[in-house]
Amino acid sequence: MKIVKAEPNDLVEVLFLLQVCVNDMNQNGFKHWNNAYPGSETMIEAINNGTLFLYKDKGVSQGMVVLSDEQPEEYQNIEWQASNDKVMYLKFLAVHPLWQGKGIAKMLIGFAEQFAREHEYTALRADIYSGLPSANGMFADSGFSQTGQFHSSFQTAPYHAYEKSL
Repeated sequence: MKIVKAEPNDLVEVLFLLQVCVNDMNQNGFKHWNNAYPGSETMIEAINNGTLFLYKDKGVSQGMVVLSDEQPEEYQNIEWQASNDKVMYLKFLAVHPLWQGKGIAKMLIGFAEQFAREHEYTALRADIYSGLPSANGMFADSGFSQTGQFHSSFQTAPYHAYEKSL
C-alpha cells in the first residue's frame, strides 16, 4: 500500500476509477458527480499540475484525492475559521466501490493532512455533498469542523464546507 503522485501514464486508470465511482454513486441515488463532473479534463489538469494522488495496493489504484491551493469559486462566501494565508483544498476524494469501508478514505485524508503540514499550510478545507452522511461523519470524526454550506447550481441539496486548522 502506498500513496503516490499520479503520473501521465496513470490517466487511463484514473479515468476508470473515476467512472466506476461515478456509476456507483449514481446507482445509489447520489447524482452530485456525473459523466461531465468532475470529468476527464479536470483529472488531466490535476495530473499535469501534480495535485492528484493515488492510493495503490499491489499496483492497483483503489482511491484518489486532489490536493490543491486553488480555492474553489463556491467557497467565496463561506465564513472560514482559519485565515486564508496558506490553505490546502482537498477535492475529489474517491474510493473504488470494491474497496470502500476499508479505511482508504481515512488514509487519504491523513495523507492530505501530513502533506499540508509538511508544506506549511495553515488549514485544510473540503466540501462534502450533504446527501452523503457517512462521508460527512468521516470528516467530523477526522477533526474537521463544519463551517458553512453552499448550493451548487446543478444540485438541490447543499454541500457542507469543512475545515481543519493545522
